[in-house]
Amino acid sequence: MSERFFTPWVGSEYNKGICGKKVLVLGASFYCNKDGRQGREKCIYFDECTNPENKDSSKFNSNCPYYKNEVESTSLKDEPTNSIWSYIRAYKIFAKYMYQFFDDKDIIGKYDYDIVWYRLAFTNYVQFFLPTKDTYPCYLSKRDFDAFIRTLGDLKPDVIIAWGLPVTSEIRDNPEHKDYFTDLENLPQTEYYLCHMKVPGVDHEIAYVNCYHPSAPGYWGQNKEILAKYLRVAFNINS
Repeated sequence: MSERFFTPWVGSEYNKGICGKKVLVLGASFYCNKDGRQGREKCIYFDECTNPENKDSSKFNSNCPYYKNEVESTSLKDEPTNSIWSYIRAYKIFAKYMYQFFDDKDIIGKYDYDIVWYRLAFTNYVQFFLPTKDTYPCYLSKRDFDAFIRTLGDLKPDVIIAWGLPVTSEIRDNPEHKDYFTDLENLPQTEYYLCHMKVPGVDHEIAYVNCYHPSAPGYWGQNKEILAKYLRVAFNINS
């Protein structure tokens, strides 16, 4: 299997971005709920497709018996795009929040979910469907980081906004990844929200901004002003 299974969503106006910055939103993981629990029907492929040891859903990319009936695309690898256009609550919360940073006079005061996501790229870090909603450390592997670096090389974002702590703990705190970061020693000064990456094939530093997952309303709501503070730094917004 290749290092990257999921194909990132790249909006049609990704290069225009926000405040002239190309933005990659990095979620944690996708999961399958066809597990037979709580009265749900169980997919015949569930145990293999979501196996946390094999960590490979690619065998079922085109033949999932449920997926083709629930979304427009029949390919599991297109889940980043399908998640956005399923208008999931977390994605709506995030889009509305990000709208405050738009500086285009023609769309100020005209918030629209679609407009926001057309300006962004999105994927999740873990490269197979999980058997649980939560992202546990045992699900992560070197493959995920390699896929992440490949995506950075392909999309060359100026800003990464990473949702949740499990993924950032793996990306930022893993000693094997320290050479990809230029200023980890300054994290306490940014309240652990902002640092910078240097990636082969990308000729500029990438701002890495970590935040609570928008699906966790308590933590998200309590900390969104701190997040805005460091996003303004990443976007070079003077305020």
